[in-house]
Amino acid sequence: MFVRIRERQLKDRKSQYAYLVDNRWNAVRKKHEQTIVACLGSVASLPVDGTIEKIITALDTFAARQGFASLAHGIVLSDLTDERVLSRSFDYGSFLLARHVLEKLSLRATMSRLHERFTANVSLPSLVAAATALVAHRLTNRSDASERSTHAWYANDLFVPGKHPLIPMDFYRTLDFLIDHKDAIEKAYFEENHDLFSQRLDLVLFDTTSVYYWGKEGVGEETDLLQYGFSKDGKGNLKQLIVGVLMTASGVPIAHEVFPGNTADVKSFATIIKTVREKYKLEKVILVADRGMVSEENLLVLEEMGMGYIVGVRMRSLPRDLQTTLMADLDPKEMEKVSDHLFTRQYHVANFGDKSIREWFLDRILKGKRKNPLPTMDVPTIEGHVKRRRFFVFLNPLVEKATKGKRDFFKEIIKRKIATTPTKEWIVKNGYKKYLSFADGLHPTLDEEKLAGEELFDGKWVLITNVTDVAPVDAGRYYQTLQKIERGFRDLKNLITIQPVFHFTERRIRAHIFVCFLSLVVKWQIFRTINPFSQEEGRRFLEEMESLKAVAVDETIPLYVRTAVTPQTQEAMGKLGMKVPGKVIADGRLKPNPVFHHKSGRPRNDRISQWQLRLLEAKQQK
Repeated sequence: MFVRIRERQLKDRKSQYAYLVDNRWNAVRKKHEQTIVACLGSVASLPVDGTIEKIITALDTFAARQGFASLAHGIVLSDLTDERVLSRSFDYGSFLLARHVLEKLSLRATMSRLHERFTANVSLPSLVAAATALVAHRLTNRSDASERSTHAWYANDLFVPGKHPLIPMDFYRTLDFLIDHKDAIEKAYFEENHDLFSQRLDLVLFDTTSVYYWGKEGVGEETDLLQYGFSKDGKGNLKQLIVGVLMTASGVPIAHEVFPGNTADVKSFATIIKTVREKYKLEKVILVADRGMVSEENLLVLEEMGMGYIVGVRMRSLPRDLQTTLMADLDPKEMEKVSDHLFTRQYHVANFGDKSIREWFLDRILKGKRKNPLPTMDVPTIEGHVKRRRFFVFLNPLVEKATKGKRDFFKEIIKRKIATTPTKEWIVKNGYKKYLSFADGLHPTLDEEKLAGEELFDGKWVLITNVTDVAPVDAGRYYQTLQKIERGFRDLKNLITIQPVFHFTERRIRAHIFVCFLSLVVKWQIFRTINPFSQEEGRRFLEEMESLKAVAVDETIPLYVRTAVTPQTQEAMGKLGMKVPGKVIADGRLKPNPVFHHKSGRPRNDRISQWQLRLLEAKQQK
């Protein structure tokens, strides 16, 4: 018996009606025939207020009371409006999502293969469950991502059908297994997912972030990783470590390394790029990095390694003559178009007519060379490197116009403050002091020439490269992709909680960071699949999956249902290749056998045999 929808032609329109239909065998005609049992009415007018569910529940109760087989084979739930029934809700969606993406990226299969090949102190089911839980916990919006809190979340707040029992030590042993096979896991992830890397891996984006450490330092060599250094979080009073991540030109994370907290960016990159070159058999690598890495020492290190680079330039650190050459009198009509509101122009250092500019470069390089000697590079070699460099200047006319308007407003603010602010405040703490002059040593006056000089930088940014075959337009797009890295690092320490780090050994600290990197890989896959051009839909989807709960109707049976899934979430799950779970996600009730069960084809006998009747009576007595 089933429900069939039929379309009926009325006078002026067509309407759909629902019928309850029974499929019966006609012994005379020797074929099955469909008989309408009842008309349920127009589909458009069927009640949507829960009436149908109440009817099903009432019929199920009546059938059980009369001794008939349960309707729908036990799937029909009790009255869910009774608050005594809905006892508790559990997290469900985040683990479901993490498990699916890890399988799609072949990371779970990789862990299984490695577990078969190498001896491990943790069983395979425990390893897979703990690793999935570690990643899933970091996709939630919780502030504590320690392994102990992950275990508490897994044991008490998470519902997984057939959940494998875990103890805290399983999570720590999983960390040890992951860090022991870090290179193999990253390499397998790269080889199994070539579709993620739409271009050759010869152009990489690199950035670093600092992670401060609250825990107690270890003993001996374990303290080498935790050092005082420049903290990007403003936690200079704490020891820290440095995390560097490599991404493709499209922003897909491919590898990471962890370095001592006092390591400079360029040294970090030299180490990681050497490792990645050997791991992925790369011949040519072009570094795209932010302006924070630009110093002549860094550029010399890259050139000595034979690497190409596209890096940002601190425009105000250039000599005034070079600033004027690059950025004065730019006209979008005479520049190459990158996008609707971005234009570019390139300059070859070898073509600079002003000899003092080239001498300025050499002077800066040689000073750096005296501090950090590079014996393989003599002065003629350095001159050759300088002449191969190119500058790319980018102009956004809209930003230029907006910045000019803000500066005019800023100018009026300074004049007002000069008239109302005591002189001592200018000297001690006022942030506008750089635009003032103290002619008589006491009273400040606005240095309008210096303020007007800021107009040269409005709406502009500058790149420098030593690569001869990269176009300015492509270089600009690569550099803009760095915003994805910066956002990824914010996620690494926010959406994917990396702090605090409570481990005492360097090995466990590195393993903790590796789990965070795997979580970043999972989240990036989610974002790029749902919408490759924006992360907002992916962020909303993560929030929706975190709010997807499993509700315990009766934990003793057990019987669990899920909360509602919005159409937008269903669409995003479809893009990821996920199936929307059924409303009932766990049903431990006994499924009663039907009294009659006809196989397809002509029925042989419509009567119950004596042994079937005795078996049915025995079950009812039990």
